[in-house]
This record gives sequence, C-alpha cells and structure tokens, in this order.
Amino acid sequence: MDFHDAITIVTAELTPQPWDYTTPDGTTLRVIPAGLREDAGYAEVLVRITQADATGLCEFGITGPDSRGVAEVGVTTTNLPKVIEALTERGWWADNTLVSGALLVAAASGGVVVGVTENHGAGQHVDVGIVLPEAQRLPLASALRRALDVARGWED
Repeated sequence: MDFHDAITIVTAELTPQPWDYTTPDGTTLRVIPAGLREDAGYAEVLVRITQADATGLCEFGITGPDSRGVAEVGVTTTNLPKVIEALTERGWWADNTLVSGALLVAAASGGVVVGVTENHGAGQHVDVGIVLPEAQRLPLASALRRALDVARGWED
C-alpha cells in the first residue's frame, strides 16, 4: 500500500458515502455504514427504505413508533457477507433476530426484493419493502461490500 492508497482509505472511513436507489414511484433504498466504533464483528451497515409518502421524521433520517413508510435496520459485519453472497448468487437471506429489526433480501422474477422491519418496542414495528430491477442486484451487492469495508475499518 502506498501513501495515496492510505489517504483514500482514511478519507473513505471518515466520509462514507451512501448508496441510493430510487424507484419510479419514489421509494428509496439507502445503504450506509453506521459510523460508530464497535467491537470486531459488531459494526453496522444501515439499510433504510423510505417510501415517497412516508410520515414521521424521515426527512431527518429518524423514524419512530408513529412512522409510516420508512424503516431502517443495522446489519453487523458478521452477517453482511451472507447478504452479499445471497445477492451475488441470486439467492435469499433473511434475519429477524437483528436487534433493531429484520432484513430480507431475495432474488425474484426480474429483480430483487428487499424488506426492512424496524422494531420500536412490544407490538410496534414498521415494515417497508422495495423491488429493485435485476440491473441493480450487483450494484447493491457492491454498495454493501464497500460499506462493509468501511464498517470493518471502525472495528477495534
């Protein structure tokens, strides 16, 4: 690694760029590292889906128990390689044991289904889904891979 590679890595870790995809109806999928120091295997990449008619404080990236149409879940660096593999292999991956909610990624006819459930306490949750065209399957996997690299950089 030379000086320029080291500077690029440090810059990426300090200023992670989100990856967004917006459907024609205005639903947006966003992938971004959480940006918090964490123990090895526990840094998170956030996956957020926001529908065009979402309520709550989604314009600030905040959801709450009364939110509708926006949900975010953090996926740890331990689980993320499995999500990326599912996208790459046109398979599926689901986990409803995540602390903040659940994530589903599944290949579907002509595309990829992504579903996010955000938990807000007993009996309170928000479920939001998006269908990406097949042409966005590998770009999503690539975005998750880059976010994983950045998140791993924040692990102690």
